[in-house]
Amino acid sequence: MSEALDAEYIALKGKVDELRKKDRLPYWRLAYAEFSLSRIGDYIAVGGKDEAHEMIVRLNRWVDEHEKELSRTAKPAPAKVSLWNVSAIEKEISRLQASLAAKNYLIPVAERISFSHNMERAKELLSQGKFDKAYSELFSLRSQLVSRLHRSYRARAAMILYSQHASGFGHSPTGAVVGLYNAEHTLENALSLVGERDAIWVEDFLELYDSLAKITERLAPQDRKRR
Repeated sequence: MSEALDAEYIALKGKVDELRKKDRLPYWRLAYAEFSLSRIGDYIAVGGKDEAHEMIVRLNRWVDEHEKELSRTAKPAPAKVSLWNVSAIEKEISRLQASLAAKNYLIPVAERISFSHNMERAKELLSQGKFDKAYSELFSLRSQLVSRLHRSYRARAAMILYSQHASGFGHSPTGAVVGLYNAEHTLENALSLVGERDAIWVEDFLELYDSLAKITERLAPQDRKRR
């Protein structure tokens, strides 16, 4: 009797555990089952076999009723549908490669290498059947490319703006603060050093220089601005 009761108790604990793993019953309902299992264990420990057996029967009935209810109300799990397939991702890769080739002159060499690595990573994920991750990689690459092109176009606009001014680079308007870093030859030397790395960065440098010039002008003393 004792061995059979222990076996029933162990089997019942397994059924309650399986019910818990379904994660469809609220905590307060499972609390009843946990309490009953604890009480059954106490009865077995003190030799209350009849009481333990009666509670096992009740709890088995409780578990069976809830399993039937869950089966009746269960909804089939929706099939996982990937938003991306091989064809869609290959088209996206082709579009990005075409954009990189067309805008190659606007992208610094170091960044072109980085974009190339990202593209290879996306192709590797695609070959492994990881469509969502492959598209995430392409989405990141596309965002970086858009940001890079935006900076390049702004820098080119800043360079055109500078070239249209008769004062040229490095010349400050009348009354502005003039120092070592405003000298024309200093700016030209800086542009030469930047251009040796990549010509595109010259335009980035000019955009930054233009922003700093505007900040300096705003911070200039008011009496200098009046002159």
